[in-house]
Amino acid sequence: MMPTSFRDRLFPASICAAILVSASLSGLFATAQKALSQDTTVRTQAELQQRISERSPAVQAFVKDLPILGWTLSSDQIDDLPKAIRDELGSVDQTGYTSEYLAKHLGSIVALQMTGSGPDFYIIGKDVFDSKYEVVAVDDVIAKNAKLMGRLENVPDVMELLEARDASLVGALKSVPVDMIRFSDIGYGIEEAITIQAPWGEQTKPSGQEGFLVFDTTENQYYLVNQGEDGNPLSYIPAP
Repeated sequence: MMPTSFRDRLFPASICAAILVSASLSGLFATAQKALSQDTTVRTQAELQQRISERSPAVQAFVKDLPILGWTLSSDQIDDLPKAIRDELGSVDQTGYTSEYLAKHLGSIVALQMTGSGPDFYIIGKDVFDSKYEVVAVDDVIAKNAKLMGRLENVPDVMELLEARDASLVGALKSVPVDMIRFSDIGYGIEEAITIQAPWGEQTKPSGQEGFLVFDTTENQYYLVNQGEDGNPLSYIPAP
């Protein structure tokens, strides 16, 4: 009779097999989760509208709580923007802007927002800017939006423009409530990274956080607002 090894006495074959099966299942689960979170499928406007029609999700109104800083859009050429703005434009939701899009929205602004991890610079549509924002003094932004000012310290080239009081810098306050739908309310998982068609190309909701859909009546399409650190849409609070 073959002697039983010390390892075999500690780990009988049945236990070893169970451990191997468990490890394999864990590996498959992790692989599936990774694949889910890295899904590169672009969700079309038709898919978004179908999900909303089928699920009738709740709609919640939000308002901007503080004035923001913006850069006046006066050229349809990306290269005409200051490098500090150009390099970060659309970086949070992976939006790419074309010259055609810029030309369509001349006279609006590049919103110079900041998240906890860095710049969130994006173009506000011209019709939206004209109908839903009011222009305020840059000094109002400095006085009332201390969090933004503190975070802009991490973008020194923008701070130089601010300190020089560049004429292209303006303050803006969104004065009209905005209706939004949560991604999770139309069947998209919090842990999923979701890329959608948007009026200006594509936008991405990162995995591990909520996203909010806003309907742009001028483009007849939905666009994405990502979640801020407080769980609300970035730079918004619930409307009173």
